[in-house]
Amino acid sequence: MYQIKINSTTGTEVISTADVKLYARIDTTADDTLIGQMITQARIVAENYISRDIVAKNRTYYQSEVLKRFEVPFSPVTTISSITVDSTTAAHTVYGLDKSIIELSELPAKEVEVIYITTGLNDSAIKEALLQLTSTLYENRIDFIEGKTTAEIPTNTKELLSSYKALFI
Repeated sequence: MYQIKINSTTGTEVISTADVKLYARIDTTADDTLIGQMITQARIVAENYISRDIVAKNRTYYQSEVLKRFEVPFSPVTTISSITVDSTTAAHTVYGLDKSIIELSELPAKEVEVIYITTGLNDSAIKEALLQLTSTLYENRIDFIEGKTTAEIPTNTKELLSSYKALFI
């Protein structure tokens, strides 16, 4: 069994309300708070889709039993603050380009807890995907509009995010 917890969000959103308003051609300030909430929701949806952090976070990962190397989810990892096994500090080695693969010195291990900080992702494809998703959420903020067809989440957003997708099982 494993569990993942967000202790705190240390980074900031990679797109702003002004970015979304420019992208979606919104001229009013009446919905600025709503757009800000939609930016956060779009980012959370994207992070869960790609299993990686877009905004940097401090996380705790718990695994009840470790038999071999394991990977912490939502990389890239900046720093591993601590690794404990049965509440005792554990010797370990970190591997991988994203510093997300951990090998404990003594295996098997039970009650493993890793506290780590992720970097987050911030490039033009991520920003474009978030702009598309946020503007789609804004345009379809009501479940039903009589006489109007509402659009689905754009498949192009998924295509932009696909290259970042990490499979964590």
